[in-house]
Amino acid sequence: MKKFLKIIIPSILIICMLLSSFPTGAKSFSSLAKNPVFNHGIDVSQWNGDLDWNKLRNSGVEFAYIRIGYYHTGQGYVDYKFKENLKGCVENGIDFGIYVYSYVYSYSETVKCAKWVKSVLDTMGNYTKDKDTIQVAYDIEDEVQSNAVRNGKISRTYLHNGVQKFCDKIKSYGYEPIVYSFSSFFQSYLYLSKFQDKGIRIWYASWPYTPNLKVKKVMENGTYADIWQFSSSYTINGAVFDTNVCYDDFYDYSKEDSKLTIKNLKSSYSYKSSGVKPSIKVYSGSTLLKKGSDYKVFYYKNKRTGRARMKIVRYKNGKYYESKTVKFIIRPVAVKNLKAKPSTDNISLKWDKLNGAIGYQIQEFDPYDSNYNLIDTVKTTSYTNCFLDEGKEYKLRVRAVTKLDGAKVYGNYATVTVKTMYKAVKLKSVSSAAKGKATVKWTPKTENTKGYIIHYSKDKYFKTKKSYKIKKKTINNTTISGLSSKTRYYFRVKAYNYVDGKYFYSKYSSTKSVVIK
Repeated sequence: MKKFLKIIIPSILIICMLLSSFPTGAKSFSSLAKNPVFNHGIDVSQWNGDLDWNKLRNSGVEFAYIRIGYYHTGQGYVDYKFKENLKGCVENGIDFGIYVYSYVYSYSETVKCAKWVKSVLDTMGNYTKDKDTIQVAYDIEDEVQSNAVRNGKISRTYLHNGVQKFCDKIKSYGYEPIVYSFSSFFQSYLYLSKFQDKGIRIWYASWPYTPNLKVKKVMENGTYADIWQFSSSYTINGAVFDTNVCYDDFYDYSKEDSKLTIKNLKSSYSYKSSGVKPSIKVYSGSTLLKKGSDYKVFYYKNKRTGRARMKIVRYKNGKYYESKTVKFIIRPVAVKNLKAKPSTDNISLKWDKLNGAIGYQIQEFDPYDSNYNLIDTVKTTSYTNCFLDEGKEYKLRVRAVTKLDGAKVYGNYATVTVKTMYKAVKLKSVSSAAKGKATVKWTPKTENTKGYIIHYSKDKYFKTKKSYKIKKKTINNTTISGLSSKTRYYFRVKAYNYVDGKYFYSKYSSTKSVVIK
């Protein structure tokens, strides 16, 4: 875990250890099935060697815990990569916390450890001036402490209270305390629930090789951790790291001390596959800052729907000065390939699945109030709108729904206009009882019908035809005059409706013919 080596080890042993530290079956950090809400990060120390923080950020690292060093009785020892790692992390817009490995347990020593941590952080100038945003983790897992409890030198309660005193002292300096250990140490030598009752965050180490990162993990003692260290075997650019998931924002971004003013930032943007990069203006007081020379912008989770953020890292006189984080929402895109298949009394809709959507809203246009009304919300990618009028035009639209922080976020609409099918009229008979006349009979369509149109022609294909219109829906027969005697005529009937200024027609009936007297 954190305890790689103690104080002095011959360089040859260090090299051997590093060469043998690449675990069998190691997996790439980028291959993790990351939750779109949770944040994913690493923890580092001098044993990780030289690090390219820009590459780490581009590989998906969203936060990092950096070892400040370790503390023995009466003295702390600074990790010789601490300052370099802290600067690299901050300058590349990566959220950070620090941790100190502890070899002490007495009340006085834990307080001295906190004082030593503060003294080292004070040397970092602007990099650590924003104290409210910095987590200081007390890493307690050493045999020095567990043996003291097992051998009866101190009680479990005494050890726990010593950690609490470290946390209280760190909090008095303005930093946020956090406790790190592994599962059996928490269960045997500390009281995890007591830390949680006091609002102290927990960083919990428990290592399955195939972690489920889709949901918040319940730890072995039945509680939840704030940060879970789930492996020590994931790789980034060929190097192995301890890997972690944070179940919320890494810190409260509203507590940042930055006085920068961000303008033109919207609360939400539509998804883009290339990544959403809001066009903003950054001010220091009334001075408009220039991107590149005055500040850099780093984006996180901006290539997926959901919560996204960007961190503005400001420089002054060529040196790091401050950071400010702003958040925005990425809405789902419009539903793709929305298709409608009508029948006489329903319309079936289908569309493509959208990543990040938890459901889809279906709305129908009401021409009487000129507004779309919600008719249903579904989790599937299909829906059938039933009990419709035949021979009528309908406007339907669908949009994706996702949920963030308890609130629903909606994508853009996809809209379709479609007519329900109109049942054909049943032509019962045609006859000719008088010279130059034909009587046509059909089964009337009284519902959704204004009247009927009869086509008649000497040509069975109706290439040349005449129309006879009946403007009453209840009529079921008519007699047509002026036809040529001794000639065969062909007849067909269709119904029509008139809705909202538009005509709708049924399919033609079957064709029947008669020779006119």
